[in-house]
Amino acid sequence: MTSTTYQTCLASLTLTDSNTNGGGDASSSPTTEALLECISNTFDTTHQNTNASIDTFFLLYAASLIFFMQTGFAMICAGCVRINNVQNTLLKNLLDACGASLGFYTVGYAFAFGGYNSSSSSSYGETSTTFIGKENFFLMGVENDSFWLFQF
Repeated sequence: MTSTTYQTCLASLTLTDSNTNGGGDASSSPTTEALLECISNTFDTTHQNTNASIDTFFLLYAASLIFFMQTGFAMICAGCVRINNVQNTLLKNLLDACGASLGFYTVGYAFAFGGYNSSSSSSYGETSTTFIGKENFFLMGVENDSFWLFQF
């Protein structure tokens, strides 16, 4: 049997109140303010989880659409060559996509986003970037993988 958010919060707050009162009056109900705060926190958590799930779905959907552009490029190339070279052209486009993703994973992201000079004295305490990155190779130390996917 599923319980509603109200029932879950009511049971949680009643249990908390009986534990803090030394197991005394079990019939005491929690205050309305505490109950509304519990329900609000539960809905906020649910809302944040839903937003994160929707953001992840949209990112994967958009990335797949962008990657399918590679197949469009392959079809253009296949249409521009004779019939006996189509297979070679399609293989070239597949290897191009695989090589680019591997290259960006290994060194491309690090070169593009892995260089910061925090010790340099720039105005207002900002960190300046270097010409080429020197950390985050193979995405080591990268916490936001979705940013990598978006940049790829």
